[in-house]
Amino acid sequence: MNRSTRSALACLILLLAGAGGAAAQEPYTFTVGLLGGLGGSADSEDVGAFDGDALQVNLGMVTNQRTHVFVRLGRIDLDRDEGFEGLTGAELEYANIAGEYRFHQGYYDFGMYLGLGAYRLKGDPLPGAVDAESALGGVFGIDGDFDLTRRLSIVAEGAAHYAFFDERSQIYLSALAGIALHF
Repeated sequence: MNRSTRSALACLILLLAGAGGAAAQEPYTFTVGLLGGLGGSADSEDVGAFDGDALQVNLGMVTNQRTHVFVRLGRIDLDRDEGFEGLTGAELEYANIAGEYRFHQGYYDFGMYLGLGAYRLKGDPLPGAVDAESALGGVFGIDGDFDLTRRLSIVAEGAAHYAFFDERSQIYLSALAGIALHF
């Protein structure tokens, strides 16, 4: 076997070995999702844990096999006829960045995530009440990603948010479902 044949054979072996590793990677790099559902405060007497509407946008990137980083931008409507902890038209807005680990379950992926975020509780203050409040916080959640096609899936998730507010409730929950586009 001459030198060029050995080189070509070595290149073919390396190429075939690399193809196995590439097939094990995720079939996409980025994810964009839009979810809607229910949410509320778990430690307030003014609103229940799932009494309000919730909306969230997910922006994700694969960082390694079964490992993702997601930015979640969302809001939970806490408005009640009586107000929420001194605010009318109350809304919790948040932006989180979280690391997520996924477990492949055949036709869907199950994920768990943990992250940090910024929270803002805003609304119109009732007389004598404290104005809007902003704080740092954290999030823990679970999700399921159910493939419809290679690029489109249905996503469902539940999350617990903890915001370090001084004057307001600190624990908020959300249950969401929607669609995700992978590319």
